[in-house]
Formats: sequence, structure tokens, C-alpha cells
Amino acid sequence: MINFLFTALVLIVPLILNLANSEFFEVPKMYTVYLISLLLLVSHLFNYLLGNAPLVRKNLLFWPLIIFLLSQAVSTFFSIDTHTSIYGYYSRLNGGLLSLLSYSIIFLTFSVYRTPTLTSWLTSASLFTGLIVSSYGILEHFGIDKGFWVQDVQSRVFSTLGQPNWLAAYLCILLPLALDRFLSSSRPIHKSYFIFLTSIFYICLLFTKSKSGILAALISLTMYSLIHLYKNRFRPHFTFYLPSGRHGLLLFTLVFFSVSITNPIKDILFPSRFEPTSPTTITPLLITPSKDIRKIVWQGSIDLWRQFPLFGTGPETFAYSYYWTRPSSHNLTSEWNFIYNKAHNEYLNYLATSGSFGFISYLVLIGFMIYTLKSFPALLASFVSILITNFAGFSVVTTSLYFFLLPTFIAQDQITIPRTSPNTIQKFFSLCLILVSSYWLLVTFKYFLADIAYHRQSLTELRYALNFRPDEPVYLSKYALVLAESSAATKDKSQIPHVVKALDTAISISPFNLNLWKERAQGFYFLSLIDSKYYVYTVDALTKATRLAPTDASSFYLLAKFYQNISEMDSAITNYQHALTLKPNYDHASFALGEIFYQQKKYSESKIMFDKTLLLAPSNTDAKEYLDKISNLAI
Repeated sequence: MINFLFTALVLIVPLILNLANSEFFEVPKMYTVYLISLLLLVSHLFNYLLGNAPLVRKNLLFWPLIIFLLSQAVSTFFSIDTHTSIYGYYSRLNGGLLSLLSYSIIFLTFSVYRTPTLTSWLTSASLFTGLIVSSYGILEHFGIDKGFWVQDVQSRVFSTLGQPNWLAAYLCILLPLALDRFLSSSRPIHKSYFIFLTSIFYICLLFTKSKSGILAALISLTMYSLIHLYKNRFRPHFTFYLPSGRHGLLLFTLVFFSVSITNPIKDILFPSRFEPTSPTTITPLLITPSKDIRKIVWQGSIDLWRQFPLFGTGPETFAYSYYWTRPSSHNLTSEWNFIYNKAHNEYLNYLATSGSFGFISYLVLIGFMIYTLKSFPALLASFVSILITNFAGFSVVTTSLYFFLLPTFIAQDQITIPRTSPNTIQKFFSLCLILVSSYWLLVTFKYFLADIAYHRQSLTELRYALNFRPDEPVYLSKYALVLAESSAATKDKSQIPHVVKALDTAISISPFNLNLWKERAQGFYFLSLIDSKYYVYTVDALTKATRLAPTDASSFYLLAKFYQNISEMDSAITNYQHALTLKPNYDHASFALGEIFYQQKKYSESKIMFDKTLLLAPSNTDAKEYLDKISNLAI
């Protein structure tokens, strides 16, 4: 059973996706990890109860892992949002305390049952799953599902991982393992298979166009090759360094695809020639380079750590706390209105959300993992690739799974476990743990169904979701919004208390969630259509949002819009101007200000705002009409 569950982890988790969930990729993967880790725990406890296995098998990584978990638990205790720190940021889940406990269960359980045979089998299973994932990714590039996804999946494939960088990080883990199997195989048919496997992984990696992934692959493969060369330098007839035979074929294949497929390597080696834009050419939307956005987010992360240096703001709370130190320059990027639920650097993410204690314990754990893997080049190279991709991004379910699994893949003989009859205390505590684990199996299944119901977002389905998870603020807020909109359409006052209660409960659970405050404002706006006294609650909610996010231009714009609706023009102008101070290229704010100035017959100020709007948004026909009216008035 335990061997089957470990096999299921590496076979199923990278493959699974479910279109019925609120998030198609990470949510079903995380729930799969929850389920399998609980089943592993129950199975292991049964073995322990029967005297067939020790409760834990301590090794060099045991105490670093425990200290790391302790740091996350302490950070959760001091968290600005305990609910999010425990369960994880909704739609991601990975990184919350529950997810880390699940990975730790997998780590500790595998440390008890690992054998060279099981480790070899799981490596083979991982490579087989990688073949399926990468084959589908290559087919994506050629349009197998181009009409299904909103994203341009042919340009940058993501297969079953959900995002090109996540797919690239997964393939980087597998590439050294495939290369190692190729070099260690003696049978020609096996060598040919692993040449094919390595090539498929690499081609799919190139199709992701992930700069961090390709860099991680080149570094990890080079590191593995150098270590392999050094370790085998005294072997007779060692010819790895010679580009001949199948070794030469593999090297030629990798180089050929690197320069023939459009990817960052080819762009660097053969940069495209600049072609001047013709007058008839439509100027494309300006996209801020990801490296520039990351620098801004990283600066905000460091500033956040300076405010909460010891224990951070709590695991997985970055989406809320980043707004407190978010640089104003973020407003000038193409992703200015995106929610950043991670720091896009795993290390800075731990620094900001779990403080110095969590950050240092995380680095210590990594250091011990590297030391453990030092004699296993392929595993070390795979692990290093995770560290590299995490530097330019963040861990997801699949990479987190391998982060905790790879250090336990080291070769180890199976120890003989003395069989002893369990004493009464062991029986009692084991049975208690088994009962608790069984309860959480049911809870996990209910939570999974609740997410599916939440995704459908009808009143009936949202009530169903809340029956399973009455304390989930995301469900409460969405339920209140749908109910408030429905009540506003029918002028039904009887549902107002239910809407208010749901909105209040959601905020009481996650008081620093900016998105919930904006949804709260929207919910009270719907109620104000039934009873005007609730309009003031709308303004109060948006005012709170501006305090939580003092550099978020959209929050001030929304507040100004509501002030404008109730004819408090001075407050509207102040907030529109503040939005423009934060984001000078905010065309919606400049247009709204132009309208107010026009209504106040301040035509010169109005013309300035409309001219600015057209400069930022040349297709805004309303601004052109206003300028024509102002011109006619001047005549």
C-alpha cells in the first residue's frame, strides 16, 4: 500500500488537472497531495501499531526539517491572517502550513520505507510521467488544444502544469535523472530510450521559452556532467567527454534543437535584426520585462521584512501584506493591477512572510539537503535546478513535492526492524492518530467538493460550498455578492441581514485581504440600490482598501468613482488626482477628472485631462467628443 501511494505521488500529481475546480491545476494537485499524505500516515501508523515499523527513522535532515516546520508554525501563530497561513492562499494552497505538513509526512514516511529498489522504481515512474507531460506539451506547441485555452499556448506551452515556468521547473528536475540513466545504462536499447527521453524533455523545455528554466537546465546539466566526468576520470576506456557514438548523438540533438527552435538560447546566439516600424504598423501593447517587475516586487519584499523582521506577516500572506510596502513604481508596469500572492522569489517570499527565523531555517534545511545529496550527482543536479527556478519564481505543488522527495532518494539498504508487540500507550496514541487522520480524509474530500461548488458560483452551489466550509472567507464574500446582486434585482430586503452577516464574517476572518474589502464595497453597493443607507458602507470599505494599499492606484480610483456617484465632487477629485499621482498614465482617472471639470465648466482643466487621456488611449472616442465640444464652446 505504501509503495503504491509513493508511486501514485510521482505518477498522478504532475498529470492531474480538473476543469471543475476553481483553479484547474494547482488546486486538484494540492488536494491529491493532501489525500495521499493522509493515506500514507494512516498506513504507516498501522504498521507502527503492529510493530512492523518504527514511528520515525531519524537522519541528518530530521531536525532541520522539524526546526523549519516550527518556524512556519510560529509565523502562523503571529500571522496577520491565521486562516490563510494554515490553508494557504486560495487558488494556490501550496505553501500554507497544511501543505508543508503534508510534504513533511511524505518525507518522514519515505525515510522509513525507502530502499534502493523503491527509489529506482520511483525514478522510473517520474521519468515515465515526464514523458507524458512533455509529449503533451510538444503537441500543444503544434496546436492540439490551441482553441481551448485563453493563453497563447502554442507560443509558450504549459502542458498539465498550468504555467510555462512551472512546466520548465518540473522538466529541469527530470533532465539530470534521464541523463544519468542514459550514462549508467549498458544495454543499447536502454541507451536509445533515454536519449529519446532526454531529447523530449529538452524540446518541451525549449517550447516553454522559460528563461529561468532553461538557465537552470543548463547549469544543472553542466554541473552533473562535470561531477560525472570527475568521478569517472580514472575508469578504463572512459569516453564521456568524447562526442562520439550515442553520447555524440545526444549532444548533437540538444545543440541542434537549441539553435533551431525559437527560444531564449537562440535569441541570444542569433539576435533578430531590428526592423523599423512603418507608419501603418499598429504599435503593440507595451509589456514590462519580467525582470524589471521582479526587481520592484523584490524591493517591496525586503521592505516588508524590515517591518516584520522576526516572524514575518505569516505564511502565504504576501498577497495582503505586499500592498503595505508596494513601491509606487509598480503602477507603471504592465502588470500594475495584478495580485501578487508570491514574491516571485521563494527565498524573499520566506523572508517576508516568515521573517528571519523562517528564512534562516529554510536556508539551513537546504544546506543539509545539499550535503546529503553531495555523493549523488543526478539527484544533486535535480535539486539544484529547483533552487535556481525558485530564485526567479516560486515553488508550486509539483516542485515542492520533489523538493522534499529528492533528498530522501539516496541509496540506502533496508534495515531489519525488530518486531515487538505494541504496548498499551502505543496502541492508544496510534488509534487516536488513525481516527484523527480518518476524519481529515473526510474533511479533505469535502473541501475538494466545496471548491467545485464554489467554482460554479450560483447561490445554490455557494450554499453547498459553505455547508462544507462555513469559515472560508472567499466563499462567504462571493456568496454575499451573488445574494446582494440577486436581492438588488428583485428589491428583496429580506436577504439584507444574510448579506451583511456574510460580508462581516469574511472580513473578520481575513481582515487584511484587499480583495475582500473591494468585494465588500461591491456587496454594499448592491444593497444601497435597495436601501440608500448602505452607500456609506460602500465608501467606508473602499476607504479601508486605500489604507491597506496606500500605493494601489486602482483603490483610489474606485473610491473616487463612488464619491462621484453621490456627487461629492471635491472628494472625487482628490482621489482621482491621488490615483494619477501614483500612476501618471492612468487614462481612466484622467478621463474621469476631465468629465468632472467639464461639468463644473472648468474647460481649460478639462481639456488638459482629455488631451492626456487621448495621449494615453488614442482610441477613446468619448474623450474626442468632449474635446470637440470644448472647441465649439471656444468658437
